[in-house]
Amino acid sequence: MKKYIRLLIVIIILICIFIYFKNKAINYEIDYVIDDYQVKEKYDKKNKYYSYTVDKDEYTFYFAINHSYLSKRKLVNKVNSINNDDQLCINVETKIGNTETICEKNKEYENLSLKEDIKYETIDNYEDIKIYDKSYEYYEWNGYGLTNIVTKKEYKVLEKESYNNSLSYKYDNYVLFANYDEKNEFNKFYIFNVKTKKFNVLKLKKAISYDSYFQGVYKEKIYLFDRNKSTQYSIDLKKKQITKTSDSEGAIYFDGEVSHKPLNNFKYNDLYFKNTNTISFYIENNILYYSYLGSDIKIKMLSNVQEILSIKDDKVIYLSDGIVYEDGIKSSMRPLLESMEWQFHNSSIIYVF
Repeated sequence: MKKYIRLLIVIIILICIFIYFKNKAINYEIDYVIDDYQVKEKYDKKNKYYSYTVDKDEYTFYFAINHSYLSKRKLVNKVNSINNDDQLCINVETKIGNTETICEKNKEYENLSLKEDIKYETIDNYEDIKIYDKSYEYYEWNGYGLTNIVTKKEYKVLEKESYNNSLSYKYDNYVLFANYDEKNEFNKFYIFNVKTKKFNVLKLKKAISYDSYFQGVYKEKIYLFDRNKSTQYSIDLKKKQITKTSDSEGAIYFDGEVSHKPLNNFKYNDLYFKNTNTISFYIENNILYYSYLGSDIKIKMLSNVQEILSIKDDKVIYLSDGIVYEDGIKSSMRPLLESMEWQFHNSSIIYVF
């Protein structure tokens, strides 16, 4: 009897080991054909996403989907296509979800999302701002601090009015901006906490010049480079700490991997960090594009976009022609706010949470 029990235990252990290794995430790449399209399916275990390169004749498409690892292979069920003259539009149906429709013509790509029948129903106003939707918290720079557009409550911290708010940065539930009461250079930042509705002060050991720019975020810290002093800093908003991160040789750069680049690279260029999100949204020549991680194909979403205000997963909030829109790669655009003033003065004045 004991022999049978031991044997059963061994069998159970072996089954558990088999299940563990079968479902353990690994990088893999596989090629197959679906609906006359050549599909290259890959899994990236580090960033936890599946990617699909879809080829046919001279056309190449690329899609990516965030998903936990599956032991199954050949996840594409169907490739849907519409071919009009020299333009090909496709979307892909997979076992983990369907993609958006992307069109390609002469190696230029465009997202075929729904942009018709947009409703502009005003539900509230604040001064000259029309409010179409209250799903988010909206703040506007008021010269002294911020104003909640929906509640109309002002939060002022500066003593002198400043129309320039170019040295500000929105991250998580915070808005960080320089003390514009000081000229040429400043000795403190103000941090507005959207949850507490209060300001905190971040005092600096050494003054920072206004000839500076924010590079991006790495490990929950905001990086800023002071061109005038060739100095880089990291800013921790939660701990309210600022740390010098450059030396005489160079400064930190992040594009998926951390590197150390010469100071002149940062001083004479706007060298921004690259994120490792599966989807990256960005503006080039007032055109809103997005790209998938692992591909250099840029996909057009909309022309005449002034500024990106917020990004979350596959959705983006942006300003275009004085109107704030929410848009997604698989959903239709919808208006949130509008102001004629924002057509002419828009940089770093609107914050959406």
